[in-house]
Formats: sequence, structure tokens, C-alpha cells
Amino acid sequence: MKNGQIGNFFDKDFTLYRFMARFLLSLPLMKRISMLLMALLASATLSAQELKIPAQETAMPVIDAQSLGMGGVTMASVQDAHALFNNAAMTAFTLHPMRLSASYYGQTEFDYYGLSGYWRFDRNNTLQIGWRQYLREKGNRDSALDLGYTRRLGEEFSVAAVARYMHLKRYAEEQDALALDLAAGWQHPIEGWSHYSTVRLGAKLSNLGTMLGDSELSLPMEMKVGAALETFFSDQHQLTVGCDLGYYFSPAAVRGFQAALGAEYNLMQLIQLRAGYHVGERDAYYPSFGSVGAGIRILHIRVDFAYLIAKKSSLLHNTYSISFGLDF
Repeated sequence: MKNGQIGNFFDKDFTLYRFMARFLLSLPLMKRISMLLMALLASATLSAQELKIPAQETAMPVIDAQSLGMGGVTMASVQDAHALFNNAAMTAFTLHPMRLSASYYGQTEFDYYGLSGYWRFDRNNTLQIGWRQYLREKGNRDSALDLGYTRRLGEEFSVAAVARYMHLKRYAEEQDALALDLAAGWQHPIEGWSHYSTVRLGAKLSNLGTMLGDSELSLPMEMKVGAALETFFSDQHQLTVGCDLGYYFSPAAVRGFQAALGAEYNLMQLIQLRAGYHVGERDAYYPSFGSVGAGIRILHIRVDFAYLIAKKSSLLHNTYSISFGLDF
């Protein structure tokens, strides 16, 4: 605008406000008060709508270094540091009756932390608990508490249910949510091929729930399936390859496919080397990336590290994860 146009614009704007003021003053006192209250209420409602937490921002990423080192493969792996957050049903097939894990995940301006553990108190029943916190910036963070139960059905099948409570904080606004994950697993030994091999399948339907106190918002629901092949060429050399396929189907802002493919080489159950690739349809919420990782096992102690290879423009550029664990 030119200077004269700017002056005309503000003159018109001032004339409009002067007309509104004269109109209000001409009304009876009670009507004036009522109209002011309605205006304030409308303003507060609009402000609340602007502060609503977008449902897509409540999606919680994979954080453990073992899974990330394999491109984010989680559905059919029994060695996940945080199986509760990935596929809780697979803990039925682990050799360890108890595990504790902790992870740190650094993503540009975000810091994510996770703690979890499980206890298999008999052959068929496992209890799990986990906590995660996502620090975006001061006054802006999310946290989640998960409780899970896994049931083994015979030799080859397992099922699990995970209940989740989330507390979401965005500056002046706080909101709570409840969610449920349903998961299943299957494993089958392959005879006569290599030294010893096992094929596994896993599936999970996650984030069945809603925001508390706001029926208009829904959590990002996802269906995910995966397969893995674990092969021992000898007592010292083991190779695991896996792939996942997932689809976010609600809400519309995050709707789309993602897939992961990864491999892990295990030397004498002491040293692990990993690599993988993840394909995401929505760069803003689950972008594509490559990954490399490594791990070491000393007695009952686990240490894993993963680094994501992503474009400079990606949210995952220079992202890494480190995980620690104890096996009992």
C-alpha cells in the first residue's frame, strides 16, 4: 500500500470502531453487558481452538537404538529394548524372564526419554510397565505411562494388550488422553535349514482411544504388521532380517503408509552390527531415513547406539539414539 492508502485504511477502520461504540452506548445497560460477555466468550472460544493440540502431534516415535538401527523394524523382533512400546506380544518368546531398559533419543530440538521393563512370572504370563517423556522446549512436553499384559497361547502364538495414559502440555494448555494397543505374535522354527532358524510374524493396532474432555480430537491410530527371519549359521554367527509395513488411518492429517527394512548381524552374542531403511509417506510426521547401529552385550548389560541418515531438510537430520539395559 502507498502512504495515502494506508491512511485511508486506518481512517475507515477507526470509523467502524466509532460506529460500533456509538451503537453499544445507545443500547440499554443490560444489553450492553450481555453483548460484551458474548464477545468475550467468543474470543475465549477462538483462543481455545487455536491452542488445541493437533492429534498428529501425539504420535510417539520409536526411540530404542536396537530398532532404529534396523530402520525402525519393531513388529517381529524379540530382542527389542522396549518391546512394550513396539510389539508387547513378542516378549512371550524371549529367553530372559526379566528385562529393564532405558533410552535417550535426540532429534534436533526434541529430547525423548524412555524407561520400561517386563517380568514373565510364569511360562505364559508377562507383565510390563513403561514411561516416556518428550521434551520439545520449555513449557512444551508430553509424557506417557504404559501398562501391558502378554499371554502366550501354546508354543507359537501370543497376544498382548497395552493401556496408555498420556499427559500433553503445550505452553498454557494441558490435555490428557487414554489409549489402548492390541498386539499379536507368532513364531515357528524352520527345520533342516542352516544351523537353526526361526520365522516370526507380528501385528499391532495402536492408539485406540481419544483425548479426554474433547470429543473432536482423536489419536493417530495405526495398523502395523511385520515379519522377521532369525538364522544361526553356527553358534557364533547369527543374522536377523526383518520388515514392517504400517498405515496411519486416522486423522486425515497423518493418513498414509510407512515401511521399514533392516538387518542385524550378531557375533557370539557379544557384538551386534545393524543397518536399515525406513520409507515414510508424510515427511512432517514420519519421514524417510536410513540408519546404522551397533550394540554390545557384556554379561547381563546391554548398550546400543543408532544414528539416522536423513536429508538436511528432514526433521530427523543428525538424530541418534542410545539405549541401556539389564537382562536377568
